[in-house]
Amino acid sequence: MSKSRWINYISYAIFLPLFAIFIFHSSVYANDTEPIGIIPSDGIDAILVIDTSGSMRYADPERITLEAATLFMDMMETTNSRIGIVGFSGALHSVMPLTPINEIGVRNQIRESISQFVYHGWTDIGLALQTAAEMILEPSDTNNSPMILLFTDGRIELPPNQLNRTVEMSYQDAEWAIESVGSFTPIYTIGLNYDGSVNIDFLQDMAARTGATSSIIYDAALLPQLFNEIFASHIRTSIVEMAVIEPVPDTYAEILIPIESPFVSEANIIMLSNQPITSVRLFDPSGREVVFDNETYTLTSANRFSMLKILTPMMGDWLLLIQGLPDDRITVNLIYNYTVDVAMFVDQPGRNVTLFDPTLPITVTSELRSNLSDFQMQMLLPDAISELNVFDLSQNLIATIPMQFANGGFITEFVLDDPQNVHVNVRVVHPGFEQSTAFLTISYDPDMLAALLAPPVIEDDPIIDITPPEITDPIEEDVIEPTPNDSESTNVATIIIIIAGILVAGVIVVVVLLKLREKKKIFVGHLEIRALLKNGKYTALEAPDLSTFAGRLSLVSFMKDSLGAKADMILSSNVPIHGTKIEQVMINNRPWLKVTTDGACFISGIDGLPITQRRILWEKDRRLIFTTVNSTTKIEITYRVN
Repeated sequence: MSKSRWINYISYAIFLPLFAIFIFHSSVYANDTEPIGIIPSDGIDAILVIDTSGSMRYADPERITLEAATLFMDMMETTNSRIGIVGFSGALHSVMPLTPINEIGVRNQIRESISQFVYHGWTDIGLALQTAAEMILEPSDTNNSPMILLFTDGRIELPPNQLNRTVEMSYQDAEWAIESVGSFTPIYTIGLNYDGSVNIDFLQDMAARTGATSSIIYDAALLPQLFNEIFASHIRTSIVEMAVIEPVPDTYAEILIPIESPFVSEANIIMLSNQPITSVRLFDPSGREVVFDNETYTLTSANRFSMLKILTPMMGDWLLLIQGLPDDRITVNLIYNYTVDVAMFVDQPGRNVTLFDPTLPITVTSELRSNLSDFQMQMLLPDAISELNVFDLSQNLIATIPMQFANGGFITEFVLDDPQNVHVNVRVVHPGFEQSTAFLTISYDPDMLAALLAPPVIEDDPIIDITPPEITDPIEEDVIEPTPNDSESTNVATIIIIIAGILVAGVIVVVVLLKLREKKKIFVGHLEIRALLKNGKYTALEAPDLSTFAGRLSLVSFMKDSLGAKADMILSSNVPIHGTKIEQVMINNRPWLKVTTDGACFISGIDGLPITQRRILWEKDRRLIFTTVNSTTKIEITYRVN
């Protein structure tokens, strides 16, 4: 061991307590930051990205995709919402910017425009996604919830020998779109894999990274129901299946539609069918038949669906009459929009701007938001029940914590027994409505999490004999006995004793640290590794075992030792991970990996948010993405524990 290393150990042993006190003092007295909030939106900014390539003539000969797109628009809240359309093949052939849909005439024009789409050409998904992202990024004074819905029946395919536009360029544009808006805009993906050509990994990865869902189907007839489910998921409500009917010729089927709450702003009645529905009639709770005026009562129809939208419906049982064609099957779904929504705020005194302290309680408050008067809102609260839901990053429920009524809202605190980054949301249940917030991610300070562990493992160095040299007998000299008044000599002796005690304590700490470093922790679990290369294709998913390794590993060395030649293919992505190292740690008897990086590469989670810390605690089932700025190549690694 070098002399400088020895001095570093002594310094570490002496000054670690003082440093810990300093850090504690700084964190306690840090300036408070503003709470993080989830505020209800006024409407939706939805961009439908629709593949109209030539293969769609075979995948969707009945053009059901286009009907499903208009159904999605019909379900949207009309007062504040906007819709954008990107129709694409090998080029953009129909682009409509985000447009308000508060007028029936505008909605009819959009419906007519979509119906005129022609299936032809190649498939440039990246160009279409880039256009959609640019729409999202345009300045706006709306308070709408953005989303992108991508539908395709294949993968990126362009004419061969085309120099001005390549498949690689298209994948680069898709990556740019995800990086630009994915942190705040979910990108829902649908793949109609009728001939097996859909790039499933590409669609699923895009949805996962942006907090959305991905669906792979093989029959276009499922699209209306799927668009229905995506809409309900985005507005955080549920679909109520009211009835499934098999029409009888010249006979109306009767379905009761209950409106049990005065807080329903819209009731959407979706009738999904295989053939056109021949007649729809509606009666209000007083028994009066309503007239479809395209304002309060709007009826839209297509070959595969009919839909009724009722604005501010009165309470009571509405009667729906449906007449269909023989041998058809009609499913009647109901989706409510409410006039009351929920806001959530998360705070922790002294926290960092975006990171939380795992040892301190996190305060969560929620409140109801509505256009109702303050008096009406106060009357709602006694009958409302609020709860905080805590999920892991795979959206598995960890805990449900009741919230207490306080100061015109609800409040609770929580500390995780098993610290890990989590998603949280608030759910409020009232006899007249049920609402929940979107997810908010709680990210803990990895350095604070590391402080809960045993002392850090010191980098490997050869251990040499540190036995102090033998001390020879001193030369005898005359000893002068101190007098009782010799206070100065006494103080010097005391100081010498204190210094000697500190040095002895330092030596003890060093010996303990040296013993600790000899006990290398054996790894648990395995890593799932794949890389996206410059050609836009992923390498095969590899799952090298960690359990035969111990200590502190270079990620590159681990890949080469465990995968051999397969590692070269992954590393051909040229992502600079050579300075990234991993070691095993235990938190509350659960295995984690501690990652240290030299900062040469860009690291993010599946949500696309950058991880700027040089030390990262890596929990099981979490995926880390290693890449560089403005690069399409990346390495994706998930830590798994069997």
